[in-house]
Amino acid sequence: MIKGIGTDIVAIKRLADCIAKYGDHFLKKVFTEPEINQCKSKANPAVHFAGLWAAKEAFFKALPPSCQPVAEWKSVRIIASDGSGRPVIDICSSLLRDQISKEAISSIHISISHEEVYATAFAVLE
Repeated sequence: MIKGIGTDIVAIKRLADCIAKYGDHFLKKVFTEPEINQCKSKANPAVHFAGLWAAKEAFFKALPPSCQPVAEWKSVRIIASDGSGRPVIDICSSLLRDQISKEAISSIHISISHEEVYATAFAVLE
């Protein structure tokens, strides 16, 4: 049974501008160290940071209201792939993990895409 859906779209330039203006301060506020390292290893890091931003936003939008107060930027981590090529959300916060469990959410699906100027993501919670 679907418990929540969420989507987000972000202009890649917007993330590139934030990174240029605020640097590591911005990155460390929003992304975990593994996410930062993963994106910085790519030819165009801003594209990948935008994808992760959109994925986190889509996930937060999909969460039930009871989970919203404990959901923060770094309470989740987007893992590049589970071996199948699909991104995976890792819940880093025990508070969020417990609340998700109380809501009987057993599966989290995420899809990320980017094309020229935009990155988009879609999340489904079951």
